[in-house]
Amino acid sequence: MKKKDTLLLIGFILVAVGIVMFFKCTRVQSWGFYRFGTGISTGGIVIALILLDVILYVATQSRIAKLLFPILIALLVLLLILGTRLSFHGTLLDMFLMLVPAAVGAGLLIKALITKN
Repeated sequence: MKKKDTLLLIGFILVAVGIVMFFKCTRVQSWGFYRFGTGISTGGIVIALILLDVILYVATQSRIAKLLFPILIALLVLLLILGTRLSFHGTLLDMFLMLVPAAVGAGLLIKALITKN
């Protein structure tokens, strides 16, 4: 096994271990669409825009509607991510012990991908 392959393997393992350990101590408090202002949910607005976009595309075969669809889907996913509240249950030492393997693994991956041999 080459040195580059070994670095890649160890890097992937360390990143995976760090991420799994981090996710084990993270809890989801609430899940939903992002709300702004006085509690207006953005999810309904984006879903209505997606439906209008699909209707526009079916009716006219417009390039704009075809281009707008993936943008609206990405916006919907972003609003779901922004609406999720996470909490971390652990000490600072726990956080340090979780993030160090992931950081070292990411460094090994970058080193292996940058080197030629």
